Amino acid sequence: MLAKLQLWTRANPLMALALAAVCGILAAEMGWLPAHATWLLMLTTALPGAALVSGRSWLLIPGAALVFAFIHTVRTDETFRHPLRLALQEQSQPLQALIRGSLLPEYDNTTDGRAHALCTTQKIEVPAAGLALEQPATLLVRLPKDVRFPGAGVYELRGTLYLPRTASNPGTFDAQEYSLRMGRVARLDISHMRRVGGSSEGWYCAFLETAEDCRQWISRQLTQDLEEDPQTVAVLRAMALGVSAEADDEIEDAFRNSGTLHVFAVSGLHVGLLGFIVLTVLRQTGTPRSVSLWVAVLVVFAYAFVTGWRPSAARAAFMVAIYLSATLLDRESSLQNSLGAAALLLLAADSHQLFMPGFQLSFGVLWLSAVGSAPLLKRLLPFTRLDPFLPPQLASWRQRAWSRCRLWLATTLSVSFAAWIGSLPFILGHFQSITPVAVIANCVLVPLSSLCLGATCLGLCAAALHLTGAQILFNNVNWALAKAMVASAVWFAGLPGANFHFQPRTFSTNAPAEWRVLELPFGGAANHLRIGGTHWLFDTGDDESFRRVLRPYLHASGVDTVAGVFLSHNDAGHIGGAAQVVATFGAPVLFCSSQEPGRHDSSRSTLRRLLESSPPPSLRKLQVDEPVMLSEAPALKVEARMLYPPAQVQNDRADDRTMALMVRLGPWRVLWLSDAGWRAEKALCASAADLRCDVLIRSQHELDLSTSAEFLLRTQPQLILCGSDPRTVETALPAPLVQQAKEQNIPLLDTWSSGSIDLQFHQDALHVLASRSGKRWVLKPR
Repeated sequence: MLAKLQLWTRANPLMALALAAVCGILAAEMGWLPAHATWLLMLTTALPGAALVSGRSWLLIPGAALVFAFIHTVRTDETFRHPLRLALQEQSQPLQALIRGSLLPEYDNTTDGRAHALCTTQKIEVPAAGLALEQPATLLVRLPKDVRFPGAGVYELRGTLYLPRTASNPGTFDAQEYSLRMGRVARLDISHMRRVGGSSEGWYCAFLETAEDCRQWISRQLTQDLEEDPQTVAVLRAMALGVSAEADDEIEDAFRNSGTLHVFAVSGLHVGLLGFIVLTVLRQTGTPRSVSLWVAVLVVFAYAFVTGWRPSAARAAFMVAIYLSATLLDRESSLQNSLGAAALLLLAADSHQLFMPGFQLSFGVLWLSAVGSAPLLKRLLPFTRLDPFLPPQLASWRQRAWSRCRLWLATTLSVSFAAWIGSLPFILGHFQSITPVAVIANCVLVPLSSLCLGATCLGLCAAALHLTGAQILFNNVNWALAKAMVASAVWFAGLPGANFHFQPRTFSTNAPAEWRVLELPFGGAANHLRIGGTHWLFDTGDDESFRRVLRPYLHASGVDTVAGVFLSHNDAGHIGGAAQVVATFGAPVLFCSSQEPGRHDSSRSTLRRLLESSPPPSLRKLQVDEPVMLSEAPALKVEARMLYPPAQVQNDRADDRTMALMVRLGPWRVLWLSDAGWRAEKALCASAADLRCDVLIRSQHELDLSTSAEFLLRTQPQLILCGSDPRTVETALPAPLVQQAKEQNIPLLDTWSSGSIDLQFHQDALHVLASRSGKRWVLKPR
């Protein structure tokens, strides 16, 4: 085994050094090496030097590990341990700041309609925190409304400085960590800016603006004569330019669930295919080989820049360039060594790239494809050959063509299977999902993607030559291929067992029941209750919250089907995602009060549109005191009973007819109020219902100051959980509630400060965990 390893290291020295670099970065990230140890710096320089002087090449491997550990330590000091970030972490709200620094345009952050830029600071002053820094930092800045990027230069900026919110819902995107991995320490919303000097980066700014102009030109040419089908146009833009924000979410889901999302957006696949197309065309025109290789390298780098220099495109451009450079230098190309060299260059430039899913998938998939596809193909080759008893010269053209088709299919299957195996650990680790159908789906969608990219190139060439007729022809061919890709992705994603999700052990618990109150912005709400292996939802949040929070959270929790959804009231912020839950999680039964939808609710309101959909969902309207059995398991019987609104309540305001549920989980009682306000509380206090509860879960009524002292005396909760968002007055945590909870010595947790809140129900204890603050409570049954 050791001998084989030594042979592999000699054959693939750059890949061996890249693996050593990965080990060094991981050691620095995990804190296994002292961050500022003098001996680390000494060894970082001593080991490579000793290897070069003594000729003992094996010393380069630990040397590479220490060099990249040192690089990552420095990079972490510039981001995660930057003094500005540490100071902002201690603040509970954004701070006003005066910043001097240079600006460069940032074109990938315009979803809110405002222009963005990257600022490299020279001086930062934050008077409220007593902070004055001259240590450089990179900030993502948002320009004032209707202000375009003013050009490169040094500016004095005034505005609000803050950190992106960390993710508190399991499985969801962590904006703060992503920003830091991208090298951006904080964000700044500019209120006033003034140019104070020129910048040496003017040429780079002009280059970026030219690339953006080219990108816009390509976007316009791709869509000529296709304006009547905006959905397919959005797919074409996503595949050619990486502009996926315009694409329909259902289409993106189909590519994701079929394991072919890499063909939906600009990736290494597109860059590699473009290089292959350029080489093929130049070879057919008789262009010298060396010239063809140089042109291919230039084209893939130009494409990577035009598409916004995304990390996936940049990685692929470096891989292609390094792989082809071996031929330019009259050396034999080695895919493993090329991958190793590209990894070393990229990690030396930015060691944080190692922790990006795209980097891991790109290199992991390509490496496993290079190593694993050949043995698989060797096993399949006997099925691709002609009849061994038939001399090849006597085979008919049909037999030879069929043999070539079988060889192509065997090659495609072996590469697809090896790539799927290579991506499996990363997909499981990051997305907790498996898509077995991807092995077959890629055999169909990757060739279609190649044809689509070829049609795109021909259409753009025709546009550049002002051959409008040919351009429209190629655009329509491209449109047909995109439609075929979408239809294929939808079909593969709909196959039984096409994809499923697993719950990682880090999320699992042995509690018979678990309730999680998710953190949603701007007054939205969604709660998940797991009872054994059965899952229930209490509100879903709006469409955006479903895509960004609820769906990723449920998938990360291993949820593929939901038994039922309780809809508190006809409010898009609470039930706007219900239609997508029905479509994605096995058509669960919906529960709402008998008063929904309201008499005067708009025909475009969430619940009315849901009921008018085809086919309509399974809906059960509840009456007061009507029970719903959620679980009859001996470990913990669970029942929900509606307490409000009664039949006589006919409120036009949705918040005034919000459903109030008492959920009994064995010895525990949870009162779920959602947006119930003063009217609902008064009606409940006047009723004969037993309102005593252990946990009270509430959100904010849009007008009322709910949860009065009288109501707290009737409910007697041991714990209050409250959804809140201080960015708007209507959704902020009410000060009277805070004071009353303090006076009655009731713990009050709000999702803005505490993050998502996890309740683990046992027969003898209720464990409460706040994800953001990390605090824990243990309640005992009364």
